Amino acid sequence: MAQTVYTNGTPGEMPEIIDFINYVFSQAHVPHDFKVLLPKVYGDDAPLGAERFHFLAKQDGKIVGCVACRPTELIFGDQTLSCGFVGSVSVHPYHRGEGHMKRLMGDLIAEARNKKYDMLILGGQRQRYNYFGFERAGLKLNYTITKTNVRHALDGADISGIAFRPLTQEDAPMCYRLWQRNSARAARTPEGFLMELRSWNRTPEAVLTDGALAGYVAGGELEVADTALLPGLIKALVLRGNEPSRRFSAALSDREKIGIYSAVSEDCSLSAVEMINVLNWSKVLKTLLEYKHAHVSPVSDGECALDIAEDGAFRVSVQGGIAQAEPLASAPRGAQRFSHLLAQRAFFGISELFMGADGIDRSWRGLPFYMSEQDGF
Repeated sequence: MAQTVYTNGTPGEMPEIIDFINYVFSQAHVPHDFKVLLPKVYGDDAPLGAERFHFLAKQDGKIVGCVACRPTELIFGDQTLSCGFVGSVSVHPYHRGEGHMKRLMGDLIAEARNKKYDMLILGGQRQRYNYFGFERAGLKLNYTITKTNVRHALDGADISGIAFRPLTQEDAPMCYRLWQRNSARAARTPEGFLMELRSWNRTPEAVLTDGALAGYVAGGELEVADTALLPGLIKALVLRGNEPSRRFSAALSDREKIGIYSAVSEDCSLSAVEMINVLNWSKVLKTLLEYKHAHVSPVSDGECALDIAEDGAFRVSVQGGIAQAEPLASAPRGAQRFSHLLAQRAFFGISELFMGADGIDRSWRGLPFYMSEQDGF
């Protein structure tokens, strides 16, 4: 086996990185063009410097493995979590089984800890990433709305003034302000807003009412200046398509959308958002316990000690909606003991929300981690 060098990408290497991931993903799935698929990272207009958050395995100077960790921030109410979105996970088909993925993921997680990230996020096959400390997390509501639903439940909704056109950079400032109204959101920028919406082959559209910009829609992300427009907009979106139904999703904190979707939809389901790897338990628990209390449902007062095998001991308390989560030098007697994965399931899992979680108060479970699909890597 040739000697392998593990390193970060350097300026000027992006064309080679793109060629590599295009090849690997096209071999494994349908043809991929990452410059089009993820313009916010790989497009010609993407911010410079993305090479540095790519972790590469090279043999004889050629890339044989790659993972990337795109830094960003998630905002929950008035608090912010420093996060890394993991993506472009790939190994050349001729070099699988050589241990490159294990090494690259280890290097990525070590650097994330060194940079004091609060958590890592990715999408992928659950058991594959369980090995690296990731577990399904978050809660979102999914509503299926059919043409029959809108003909009956929204029969009186007026759609005569609603129209759609491609979203432009000139629309971005207003749409960005609409996005900022969400209490749970990624910290996008006005300059990169449109590129975020174009991720994953989305074609973002402006929503017009009587010719004036009133909001936007990009895949499952939908924002309008006046929620009174939502019934008509839902009707227009469902009726204009060739499919018999359309799916709409909402964070648990988005009460206005939930009220409208639930009154109209044929069906509703609760699902996880993404996979996460909590690196800073104190910050994550404090942030999301307080956010749940303020924006989703009351969190009971109480206190407990946690002993998380790979992460240490913590004392967690809630009083009047204010949470504290402090590391301890050692686990006290009676501490609730978890592995890293089980601790994440206890606080973030859907099943654990209903079935119990080893001494964790029910109101503390189902923590409302949420992000838009457009903010994935």
